[in-house]
Amino acid sequence: MRVYSFVKPKKKPLLKEDTKLWLIFITISFILYISFGLFLEIKSYLFKKETKELYNQTLTLKHKIIELNKQKEFIYTQKALYEDIMIKNQLVKQQIQNLLDLIPDPITLEKFYIDHNKLIIYGITPTKDVYNLLMLPPLESIFEQTITYFYELPNGWYKFKSENFIKSEDENQTE
Repeated sequence: MRVYSFVKPKKKPLLKEDTKLWLIFITISFILYISFGLFLEIKSYLFKKETKELYNQTLTLKHKIIELNKQKEFIYTQKALYEDIMIKNQLVKQQIQNLLDLIPDPITLEKFYIDHNKLIIYGITPTKDVYNLLMLPPLESIFEQTITYFYELPNGWYKFKSENFIKSEDENQTE
């Protein structure tokens, strides 16, 4: 028997319209999910790379800070040394001025040498007595030991060499 239908048969789609729509949304969602995952993976890689660079920069800056601190300490040491030298120079300058103020008018100073613990003075005096009265007492009040040598000049004046010693700091510490 043959069956006849009044309706012409239609082709049945494999997927219905609403199923196609859901499949499109699911595919788009899946693509977005994978894209977001890739985006996060790339961002994570870039973040790790940037973190590594920042860590290296931090290490470099720490080394530079250490070097700068060493330079700063060196500069502070040099500054302290400079100030110490300036103070000592000022004291020596003042002491030289005081020494030159000690020289009486009749005595002529030719030269003098200053060392850490001694002073040697070369000069000319009219007589030994003028030296002994005017120059020797101030020297003996400053120095611990004073030795003076006189050489008579043809005109009757005397050339002298005065060696004056003070105890050095090392000698003071041993006693």
